[in-house]
Parts: sequence; structure tokens; C-alpha cells
Amino acid sequence: MPHELAIGDVYFSPFLLVVIMAVIATWVSVAVLNKTRLSRLIAFPSVTFLAITLLYIVAIDSFFLRF
Repeated sequence: MPHELAIGDVYFSPFLLVVIMAVIATWVSVAVLNKTRLSRLIAFPSVTFLAITLLYIVAIDSFFLRF
């Protein structure tokens, strides 16, 4: 069970780690979608990026880093 992240004397929530991991995973997913040209089928790319990020946040939080 993760606790606060300490960087220097500043404490961060473990949720920050989950968000960072989710954004990196989303960037990789979007790069794959762009490479395979499936991104041309998406109407609102920015909203889709946020939706994929939210899905990764929920997945990482529930499966990998349980609080």
C-alpha cells in the first residue's frame, strides 16, 4: 500500500504517481493510434485523450496501486 511520495521535504499524494503513469500510457496509446492512422476516425481528439487518460487512471488505481 503506497504512502506519500517524498521529494525533498515536499510530500505528494500517491494519486500523483497514478496520474503521471496514466498520462504516459495515454501518450503511448495515442502514438500507436496515430501510427496506425486510426486517429483519423476520432471526432474530438482532445476529449478522447482525456477519456483514455481517465480509463488508465481507473485501471492503474484499481489493479496495480490499490489504496
